[in-house]
Amino acid sequence: MKIDDRVEQLVRDILHWAVKRKPDEFGNALRAFPDEASRRSALELLVAIGGYTTVDIFGQRPSEDQVRKLAVDIAEDEGWASVTAADVAAYLDAVLGGNRRLDALPSERLVPLSFVVAANLLSSKPKAPGEWWFNYLDKVEAMIEAAR
Repeated sequence: MKIDDRVEQLVRDILHWAVKRKPDEFGNALRAFPDEASRRSALELLVAIGGYTTVDIFGQRPSEDQVRKLAVDIAEDEGWASVTAADVAAYLDAVLGGNRRLDALPSERLVPLSFVVAANLLSSKPKAPGEWWFNYLDKVEAMIEAAR
């Protein structure tokens, strides 16, 4: 997957506010997409990030039980964003290629949910001292682009 530089910067800006758990700034940043095409590109990137980081966290494709537990943890951690464990689980199932499709999720929830889940996964994975979520994102994006 080739990552569009313009979309990547928007995604990073929005992820920043999600990691910081700043709902007002996050909401404002979500409105920064200039058009539907850039929003769709951002969702494609977030799906790739979500899939890669979920598998990376578990060291393999997680079981259904592991996905459910992860969804509960994310929903609890990200209470500021009003995400539910059911929505997170449905999203992760879709990202990991389960039976549910992303289109089955309410569209008004899909975009914020995609950012909140990605931000949580990027920021909660244990990292080496001095490494931040955005350093991990750099590695994830390099793997995504290499997997074309």
